[in-house]
Amino acid sequence: MAPKYRILVVDDQQDVRNILRVGIESLGPDFSVVAVPSGEEAVLEITLQKFDLLVIDVRLPGISGLEVLRRIRTTHPDLRIILITGVLDPVIRRNVADAGADAFFLKPIEVSDFLDAVERCLGIVDAKMPVSNLLQQTDIPKDSVSERLVKLRRDLDAFAAILFDERGRVVVQAGELPDDKVAVDSLYPALMAGFSAGMKVSHFLGASRPESLTYFGGTKFALFFAPVSNSHALLVAVNAVQMDEQISQSVQYVYNALYDLQNILEHMGVVVRAEEPAFVPDDVVVLVEAQQGVEEDLEEAPILDAIFDGLSSDDREAEDLDAFWDSAAKEILEDVSNADVLSYEQALQLGLTPDDDEE
Repeated sequence: MAPKYRILVVDDQQDVRNILRVGIESLGPDFSVVAVPSGEEAVLEITLQKFDLLVIDVRLPGISGLEVLRRIRTTHPDLRIILITGVLDPVIRRNVADAGADAFFLKPIEVSDFLDAVERCLGIVDAKMPVSNLLQQTDIPKDSVSERLVKLRRDLDAFAAILFDERGRVVVQAGELPDDKVAVDSLYPALMAGFSAGMKVSHFLGASRPESLTYFGGTKFALFFAPVSNSHALLVAVNAVQMDEQISQSVQYVYNALYDLQNILEHMGVVVRAEEPAFVPDDVVVLVEAQQGVEEDLEEAPILDAIFDGLSSDDREAEDLDAFWDSAAKEILEDVSNADVLSYEQALQLGLTPDDDEE
């Protein structure tokens, strides 16, 4: 007998897909599940076959879960939708609420609650879906900065979780880096150059908050680094061997802590918006000054000025460039011939050239 309910599960994390698929299939033989890792594949599957329920992550590589929802709403109005995400950003939370999904879950998902929502969405349980508390949840975690760093360190079994400012000065620290002196002298300044770049990219992409997270692998320990606000960054040092086995879960833990820290700092009056930082690290300043110096040298180069001063706009046409350079080369050769030097023919006449039989 053919399954009565067809569900499409979309998540880029394989372990999440497997958990949701196994959970849904445990409801009985009436349930058939197709699981894919991207929004593009989700759109393709929906065009090829009929589904009763779509379970999709908000953040996906390529097109997002919200974009998939917008694309299929008009063509598949009867399709029920459950959105899931690990992102706690209030802006994304508002977008999810406005998208009109039938249910919404934050990661990590409580499977029993999720399965209950599946049955309610499909009308198996004769009860209305409970009113979502998505926007009623407080945006300000109860944890202080120090408590949140301690929790993050404990979740990841990390060496250290550190919040420092844009000048590389430690603000709050939980644990110790394997070589703290090297970090202060060399690591922090190098990371702050990345801080400036990450803030600029987030600002360019129109993100409401810094959205960059960088992972640096190593032999003994590895690092997660992320801008938190206009003037703060998060650094987490973890065991490199452990990361080979649980990188996906660790990234999620860091992202959750990042958004919690942003909410805490914002509540304290710190500017969290993704804007270009007012402070630029010294090494970036030196690079900019060096580049400006090269540009100034080129602007003042007398040889280039002499060449291009006599070049009118008409001479800059492509067909006249060869003639221009031929003329310039001829003038240079004439200058060389007038210089206080001997040509080969003149040297030959004066007997100053080597004999032909010399090796």
